[in-house]
Amino acid sequence: MLIKITLQIIALIFCARFSQAQCFKSVEKEAERILISLSDGDSLNHSELTELNDLLSSEIGTEVSEPFPGINQKSIDSLKNHLLEFESLAKNNSVDSAFVLFNDWYLHFQNIFYDYSKQKFFSSSKTKILLFSTSMSCYCTLKMSRIQTVELLKYVDENSDKYDYWVIDSYWYNELQIEYETLFAPSVIVFNANNEVLYKIEYDEKMLAQLTDYFNNKIH
Repeated sequence: MLIKITLQIIALIFCARFSQAQCFKSVEKEAERILISLSDGDSLNHSELTELNDLLSSEIGTEVSEPFPGINQKSIDSLKNHLLEFESLAKNNSVDSAFVLFNDWYLHFQNIFYDYSKQKFFSSSKTKILLFSTSMSCYCTLKMSRIQTVELLKYVDENSDKYDYWVIDSYWYNELQIEYETLFAPSVIVFNANNEVLYKIEYDEKMLAQLTDYFNNKIH
């Protein structure tokens, strides 16, 4: 009987973690869809922001201790408040400005879930693409970071069965830049399934072309 109860508890914990992980992915994907839409010049759809806020208010916002250690309700509330602030500012700004502002929110989201995303990224058995973006730098670097973030998101969406990816705000988290000696942003590192570095692209406007060429010509 004790073994049966223990197995039931383990199953419940696993299901809860799986559900929260799925919810995280839903938030991430919805945020990326809005970011790409704004980058393409589409007008902001406020119903999409409502959906994003609803996702944040679901399991990811009510049970944040597992599997997201170190994240509390205050962290989630900061994301929700930032989203409300973005919506208020976006009403009186151009689509280009809205894109810039929402990219800041997206990086905020990535910062909050840094530890979780790091574990998920490096435990993946796929080829992995890591992009060092930044939320603080000169105008040209920030612009290039935003553009290359969207380029990467579009690329992996078209090849979702092949690659996993992760976008880091290197202004706040630079440990991996230091570890892999990639000290410029934006930069890209490609890893294999064993987390060995296969390829690097550092601060190059033709990042996507180089990345595409690398994968197209890579000997498997």
